[in-house]
Amino acid sequence: MKVSQRPSLGEPVPSRPHAVSVQLETWKDIVGLGLGDTQMLAALQYGYPRSIVHKSVKVQLSIRCRDILHQKHAHDSVMLFGSVTAASRCRDYILTAKGDKQADVRPSSILLYLIEALPHPGPNCHDQATDVLYAVVYPQNAAVLAAAFWRLSGTGLSSRQAEDCLRKQVDLRPMPFDLFRTRPSPIALHPVYDALRSRIAGLVERTVPTLPRPNNVTNSDVFLYPSGMSSIYHVHQLLLKWRAGETAILGFSYELTIKMMETYGPGLHFYSLGTDADLDQLASHLEQIPPEGRKVQAIWCECPSNPLLRTVNFRRVRQLANKHNLVVVVDETIGSFANVDVLDVADIVISSLTKSFNGYGDVLAGSVILNPNSVYYTELHGRLSASYVNTLYVKDAIQLEINSRNFLSRTARTNETAFYLVNRLISLVDDPASPVAAVYYPSVCWSVENYREKMRPATADFIPGYGCLFTIRFEDVPSATLFFNNFHVCKGPSFGVDVTIALPYVQMVLQKQKDWARRNGLEETIVRVAIGLEERAEIWNHMETALAATSMGWKQT
Repeated sequence: MKVSQRPSLGEPVPSRPHAVSVQLETWKDIVGLGLGDTQMLAALQYGYPRSIVHKSVKVQLSIRCRDILHQKHAHDSVMLFGSVTAASRCRDYILTAKGDKQADVRPSSILLYLIEALPHPGPNCHDQATDVLYAVVYPQNAAVLAAAFWRLSGTGLSSRQAEDCLRKQVDLRPMPFDLFRTRPSPIALHPVYDALRSRIAGLVERTVPTLPRPNNVTNSDVFLYPSGMSSIYHVHQLLLKWRAGETAILGFSYELTIKMMETYGPGLHFYSLGTDADLDQLASHLEQIPPEGRKVQAIWCECPSNPLLRTVNFRRVRQLANKHNLVVVVDETIGSFANVDVLDVADIVISSLTKSFNGYGDVLAGSVILNPNSVYYTELHGRLSASYVNTLYVKDAIQLEINSRNFLSRTARTNETAFYLVNRLISLVDDPASPVAAVYYPSVCWSVENYREKMRPATADFIPGYGCLFTIRFEDVPSATLFFNNFHVCKGPSFGVDVTIALPYVQMVLQKQKDWARRNGLEETIVRVAIGLEERAEIWNHMETALAATSMGWKQT
């Protein structure tokens, strides 16, 4: 596969109707989006669906729903969800969220509606199913809070479901809030869900574990969600309801994971580097908590972390958890089921299926695996099963099943390409004529042995590797800008896609928190590169061109 023609600013990446990324051509474009520039936002036809709502949902279906409610809600906004629980929690979030002084919202100003999208009558109607949606109607001054909940919870409406609803008749039936809250949501019964659960269970048990495990993961231990963030959100809510304790994060996790845990719960202890020194600090904190003090309920880690690709000492994490009765939650999205096995450490395994498992950047989905060998398994499984509703839309699930069939072969290719490119880049770090200050990748990191301990053994059909993602740090912002602007690949959020995507991570994700990011180990000069399925020589040629332009500018300063 060759590097395809890059889309223009604001167009989808990849070029598919339900793409999860968007082309952002230059460093200036990224900064503008990070700052929330209105002109930049207006130029985007697409975006990561949890941050920039898909036009089928926002522009078309939401407007149709609002038009139906025009007489009552002419000046209000509408946000759509696939479950009654998500809609109710959105309402609660708007009413209780702190920090927005302008959002003085009265409970009576937020209304919830049940929406039924009915098939058109007649023999020529191809889809006879009725879609049930839940609408939250709120005043304009609550728009920022509603959008924040959409991002933090990952529970928003699927673009495929929105398109299906647009082809049908939409009927709105207002319901009293108390009745609405208790209305049960339908459970998806399509066989594709069992196919996905079976595939995931098979992948996590496909190799012999390092330590013997009496019980294997089965379909009933796998729970599907409409996004990776939804998986994180629901696990955190589950733990809060059970234990109501504080949370510890080891390593610099996905930024919304951090923000969500700061938003929900009594407290967060953030050990951003994930080093042994950080583990020492966590151990000291746990020892000093008095019997009547506020307990820590769980330790969260990534394998490896995003975007610096570091891996914590999981052996010590498990020892601490055992000693202090803590749940260990591991997000293995970057390492992936193919490369790493964290079930000897994790009580709960989370993955964003949007990324490498799906592989084509056109489905949002997530999963939660409960470890059947965990001492908390019975408690966790009982609690999660009692509250769980599958809201992964069936057409998203079908596309995910199709796309994930070649998961191992795709992962093998991106492993090899990323490893090849990192090995060529790493020599530039010690070159005084090069503006490359560091390269971050599990194979060249101080924590490489921690990662290798989690790598699966090789099999006849697959050799595990270090993943598709690496990050380059430059000496200064002008050098990073030159590299990014001259690196002619797709540019924007997300990874694990069939096309290579570059992103100056801090400039977009933490643009307004640069000082905080720097104090926690993230410089604004980093560029994250997510490798796709293109020929590795062609990617390197594009990279060489960008590096040459960067070096030329570096020498002139």
